[in-house]
Amino acid sequence: MNESINIDSIPKGGPYSHAVVSGNFIFLSGQTGQVPNEVLNFDQQFENAIDKIKKVLEAANCTLENVVKISVYLAYKGDFHRMNNLFGKYFPNNPPARTTLVTGFAAEGVLVEIDATATK
Repeated sequence: MNESINIDSIPKGGPYSHAVVSGNFIFLSGQTGQVPNEVLNFDQQFENAIDKIKKVLEAANCTLENVVKISVYLAYKGDFHRMNNLFGKYFPNNPPARTTLVTGFAAEGVLVEIDATATK
């Protein structure tokens, strides 16, 4: 049986769960880092997205150390090196597998979105 995880303090853009726990796996939905009525730079958005991921993982009794796979979606390829530096800050040892894509976003002003898979 699957268990949905939702965090009241993290707004959602539609009918989905912040994460689903299935067996020993936790599948996290993509998190963006924008804040309503504020314009944030790439670093701020990346750090906010990671903070949201941390909160969802905490609700599943896990941490970033439990992450085995991450996908990072960038609005601009020019942010790739900045993302790599920030990523290394959060995953300094035994980093998870990662896919990075440059894409467009449905919401205006989004510079990065991050989803993850973790294990218990």
